[in-house]
Amino acid sequence: MKTSKWNMLKRSVASGLIALVAMLGVVVPVQANEASASVPQISPWSIKVLNEGEKYGIFPLTWYYDGTFQKPITQDKFQSLITATSTKLDALALKKKNTFAAPHVTGMITRETVMTSVYSVLAQYEWPETLEIDKYEPIAYLQTKGIINGTGKGLDLNKPSTVEQAAVMASRLVEYAYDAVGGGSKGLLWKATKGNNTMYLLGSIHLGDPVMYPMQKSVRDAFKQSDSLWVEVDLQGNPDAMAEFSQLMFYTDGTKLSEHISKETYEKLQKALDKLNVSKDAFDSFKPWAISNNLSMSMMTGSSDEMVQAAALGIDMYFTSSALLTGKPIHELEGLKLQGDLFNNVPAAVQEKELNDALDQILTPTEKSNEVLEAFKGWQKQWAKAELEQFTKSFTSSEDMVQSEQAQRLFGERDKNMAKKLMELLDKEGSSTHFVVVGAGHFVIKDMIIDQLKAKGYDVQFVK
Repeated sequence: MKTSKWNMLKRSVASGLIALVAMLGVVVPVQANEASASVPQISPWSIKVLNEGEKYGIFPLTWYYDGTFQKPITQDKFQSLITATSTKLDALALKKKNTFAAPHVTGMITRETVMTSVYSVLAQYEWPETLEIDKYEPIAYLQTKGIINGTGKGLDLNKPSTVEQAAVMASRLVEYAYDAVGGGSKGLLWKATKGNNTMYLLGSIHLGDPVMYPMQKSVRDAFKQSDSLWVEVDLQGNPDAMAEFSQLMFYTDGTKLSEHISKETYEKLQKALDKLNVSKDAFDSFKPWAISNNLSMSMMTGSSDEMVQAAALGIDMYFTSSALLTGKPIHELEGLKLQGDLFNNVPAAVQEKELNDALDQILTPTEKSNEVLEAFKGWQKQWAKAELEQFTKSFTSSEDMVQSEQAQRLFGERDKNMAKKLMELLDKEGSSTHFVVVGAGHFVIKDMIIDQLKAKGYDVQFVK
């Protein structure tokens, strides 16, 4: 599995940067349509709910951009939302009393229809008596449990429901249902303490999947109770660093890619871009490492819409967005420039070799491609179930992962520096709680951050 694609999958879990920055900054503008680059249609009142709900897989992010999100919901979208919400609740493996399907409505779909349908999704299952599922009428129940909120004018039951309103109700329902039975993703979470200081350490996967959401309430509560969020890179709060990183990806001396790689490699790139239905000059200003990163992510996630969805579901992105929405301070352990240099400083010959590896995977895919994707999907599921032993064994099973030149770039000195900063936080006088999100590899590989904290005498426990 010594391919660029496999290496990029490992980087996406271990490194903290590339999956999101390369994808959001390069691939999407190259491949996505104009609508995907436009501003999403989301009302201020719904942002916090949808920041959660968009992760559940009950509606695609494209709904934000197609011009209808704040317009009356159509029958197709109504049925899609209700079906997907039922599927999400099915994952709780509760005993099912009946099966509900969204009613076919001729004409306008009212708020009342959406509300009663959302309740009917919940009522399919047998719930603990404490949920009082049979105590109220459907709409009164949803109000009592905070799944719908009225205004001073009432619920306007006879008015049409917008796509946005329906998505918000369905999102609240999923969170309520999962929290009610202690469901949700556990993640790879550790708790470190010293004196009155507490630190939660969450190993991240930077390309996410709906199976990882919602997170268990205990994980979300740990984040809410924390004074600050610490990440490797703050992708959303440092536009100057983003500009600097972009400069690392491009040739800034007026030269083109074809002047830096062999004729054979450049021709191979043209064939690959043609196969991907991407303009043949799309990457003419990019350095080889930036192209191989992008192509590897493209192979892994599929269409540009799927890339955006996977990036939005990344653990770093989720907590950074949550911190921004709640006003929680965000601090960087490294910064984008440092991480960009890890790849930009790789010798040109190595960069071209990795680009060739990525191109070979596109032009002549092998069985190993499926093995790589299966391994990555496995990591996501193991992460969701907090299966630390299984995740660690799978992630570290490759000698290339822990002994290669690339691994030496990603691990080692970086971990010492990050661990040092974390120790300084734990050593401070007073009382504080911090929430740290770092690539999972930095926690599970032997002698990296977790082991370094333990070796220095800090109390570090895995949260099961």
